[in-house]
Amino acid sequence: MNESTSPLGFGLGDQVALGASRHPRRTAIALLDGPAQTYLEMEHETNRVANALLGNGLVPGDRVAIWMGNRLEYVNAYVACLKAGLVVVQLNIRHTSVEADYQLADSCAAALIFDDGTAERVENLESVAQLRVLVSTGAERVLGAQRFADFAAQGRDTFTSGRGGLDALAVIGYTSGTTGHPKGVELTHRSILSIGRTNALSCRYALASRQVFGMSLSFAAAAPAHILPHLYVGGTTVLMREWDTERLVRAIDDEHASFTILPSPTLLDFIDIARASGTALPSLQSALHSASKAPAEHLGAFVDEFGPRLVEGWGMTENSGGLVTATSVADFAAPAAETFSSAGRAVPDTVVRIVDEHGEPLPEDGAAVGQLLVRSASLARGYWGNPEATAAAFEGGWYRSGDLGTIAPDGLVTIIDRRNDLIVSGGMNVYPSELERVIYELPEVAEAAVVAGPHGRWGQTPVAFLSLRAGCRLSEDELMRHCRANLAGYKLPTQVRFLEALPHNAGGKILRKELRSVLEDDSGLIKDGG
Repeated sequence: MNESTSPLGFGLGDQVALGASRHPRRTAIALLDGPAQTYLEMEHETNRVANALLGNGLVPGDRVAIWMGNRLEYVNAYVACLKAGLVVVQLNIRHTSVEADYQLADSCAAALIFDDGTAERVENLESVAQLRVLVSTGAERVLGAQRFADFAAQGRDTFTSGRGGLDALAVIGYTSGTTGHPKGVELTHRSILSIGRTNALSCRYALASRQVFGMSLSFAAAAPAHILPHLYVGGTTVLMREWDTERLVRAIDDEHASFTILPSPTLLDFIDIARASGTALPSLQSALHSASKAPAEHLGAFVDEFGPRLVEGWGMTENSGGLVTATSVADFAAPAAETFSSAGRAVPDTVVRIVDEHGEPLPEDGAAVGQLLVRSASLARGYWGNPEATAAAFEGGWYRSGDLGTIAPDGLVTIIDRRNDLIVSGGMNVYPSELERVIYELPEVAEAAVVAGPHGRWGQTPVAFLSLRAGCRLSEDELMRHCRANLAGYKLPTQVRFLEALPHNAGGKILRKELRSVLEDDSGLIKDGG
């Protein structure tokens, strides 16, 4: 048996080919109100792109960065890389040139595929000189980039996949760490194959599932945890160009969708729009609430309106972007009050443990709070070029999540606090250390600390506290201009507070808890724009 295949004989790059053999005329991927591809058409296109990539001097193991919005070419390029044994590097569509430059340089990317939405930022990349292949889906030629359609036409429409083995690297998904610089999570062909099976079960995909996908494809979890698993079940993905809750509700009905994903800020809007439209969304079998934690009453309102179609869970990029725990239909058929505060139970082929600060097991009594550890076939193999971070997070097949939580006697897992002071704002991860690193680039700043403030719509929002060096002056406008030049919009602080000195403990550490207390003592929540 070829070592690049699963025990069933099929590898990660074979999912489209399998679909093309079973149901060639079924739609595999479509853009809402735009073009679509059947499985057979997608098979031919991804073969052409895979051959073109290898024909332009790339070899299996080379990194190919993708920086574009939601479009068919994104999925085709992603699948083509998997077929060719190339490694996908996902660049967030909202990143600045500075942020993209770091990830391109860190991953030693050899190629970049982009679109008109990122073309201007591509022109400002310092790392562009290292790229051997540059491809654009846009109409304009940028830095001599090849046009995607012309590039694909260079390749044959037949391809033999199975390059590199199941343990070969497939994707580098960047997530931030305590140093302030993003860490590249190494996802293998094996781990992504595993999450395809697990997510299909946990999210309750039916065979031939139809999903309307409104999230950005550039999120690290998008393709491994949702796009590829839909190919696995012979399903159809209808992509929205950008998020629009009202359009999503209509599209679920129009497309007879059986699955969708709802980020926290949109839950109540989704309920109100569906109610006002007079639809019960009869085709929808399950909806995954994703990203930031939502108030229990918001989840309860969804179940009151739509019944036990909600999937609540806990996951991370280090688990190939997929779920570690999830709720079931039975949980919401007659839910207890604590159900809406939990993240469900461990998904198939996954074990979750709870330990104290010394790594000793804690009782699973629903009361003891400790760090949650995960064991799963979907786990990443480590962090790209960062053995120290890998050793700190992965040991003996277990991933130390850093998240604090409880495990109840019936297996329900509840997340108490996010790891490493992570801020989750509208479903987007914001790491204080990354924002602090940018703030510290200003010579006027003596100290800085970023903490999560409560936000009426986004759940959490970054709030920056800083003190200035003696005799220095710095305005909020000057600080924000610097941040905007170096960070994506969702990472920007919505409040800046200047203090004479930041609070410290006896060991010299900044007391973030005291800064959070200042915000908690404020009246009301921070609202949009302030």
